[in-house]
Amino acid sequence: MYVRIVEVREAVTALRDAVDAVLSCGLDRSTAAEVTELLDEVEAAGCRLPVARHRGLARLQVETTPQQMGAKNWKDVLAIRYRISGSEAHRRLTEAALLAPRQPVTGPPLPPALPATA
Repeated sequence: MYVRIVEVREAVTALRDAVDAVLSCGLDRSTAAEVTELLDEVEAAGCRLPVARHRGLARLQVETTPQQMGAKNWKDVLAIRYRISGSEAHRRLTEAALLAPRQPVTGPPLPPALPATA
């Protein structure tokens, strides 16, 4: 388990470093086509990031309770921790419930409720 956490931390650190590298690049001398290509790549990467959030939220809900996290429900956990609205927290939790792999009480993980969308 510890090795897996180290891998995840290293991957997140690499992601942050990559974002910093992109942000440090100047676009002053870029053509419209080059900027459009950059925006396409940023959009594609941005569309993939919620998958990590979905998986993390699903796993967190298996591992602990909102009360152990210091809140009365999962919506409040997210709203307080990430300083987002209750409706945004609810949206994220709903997406995670539909798009993340599901963990039954026993047996291997099940596919997402909406596998084609996930």
